[in-house]
Amino acid sequence: LNRLWDWIEGRDIPALQGHGWNQGTATGYLLPCNLTVGTHLLNTAIAPNLSNVILAMEDVGETPYRIDRMLTQWRMTGALHQVKGIAIGRFSQAESPSHIPSFSMEEVFRDRLSDLGIPIVSDLPFGHDGENAILPVGVSTTLDSDLGTLTITRH
Repeated sequence: LNRLWDWIEGRDIPALQGHGWNQGTATGYLLPCNLTVGTHLLNTAIAPNLSNVILAMEDVGETPYRIDRMLTQWRMTGALHQVKGIAIGRFSQAESPSHIPSFSMEEVFRDRLSDLGIPIVSDLPFGHDGENAILPVGVSTTLDSDLGTLTITRH
């Protein structure tokens, strides 16, 4: 909650720390989305413009095979080729039933995203439950996969 008040009152907020992969740094406008909702908006009249965007995604209650299906849809529509970087938050309550063989969530993300050639930072502290750092929509953001950080700026 302090992070929210700091942002509202005009103070800088600390970078979020995660784990970077796909080396590099990208700067763009922050677009947080629940992956399921964002997937339903793809190729509709109200789909957001994804160019020059750092896409921050999270979800709850979706198993790895469903996340794989959604990310495949993002790839097939060309949407992921428009973004400058991807910030991955928490995908909670996402375990497959124990009697069904499944890839892990990390395996799905790496398979679907690592060949995009853009910075990606995973394990960031935002999502539906647990620690939920604020992500202001449309602000200037830098994603640094070398440092594993998502930094929100005010210009």
